[in-house]
Amino acid sequence: MSASNTLSGSWTGRYDYDNVAFGVPVSFDAVLTETGSTLRGEIVEPNTFRTEETDTLIAVLVGTRNGSAVRFVKTYTDFEENDHPHYDGQVNATATRITGRWHFPGMPGVKGTFLLARTAQAAARKTTRATREMTFGDSD
Repeated sequence: MSASNTLSGSWTGRYDYDNVAFGVPVSFDAVLTETGSTLRGEIVEPNTFRTEETDTLIAVLVGTRNGSAVRFVKTYTDFEENDHPHYDGQVNATATRITGRWHFPGMPGVKGTFLLARTAQAAARKTTRATREMTFGDSD
């Protein structure tokens, strides 16, 4: 994997429930760090399912990347539950999108799809870096 295809950076995403009775689609922001095959990050999303007064939920993710396959567990902070959503996805060839499925192991009916896309700021930084590398590489 080249450095330009790392998943490290800012992302925006959305997860949907297969059964709309469990909830509406939820948009979220994520910051990912990829080191070797290890993937770590933080997710901030609106509170759509907790009864507390808080407007947002924060979660950490820990997982792996093997080629285009991504797997991680999202653990919400300050939750007592032991059942956390598991995500399995695929990274596109340019490392700008991750799509896949999520589920709760202890609640088989609570599952759905997800999408992560690089934010415009992250995409602009990636384009600038690639242009700079091409410019330096062409001066040989």
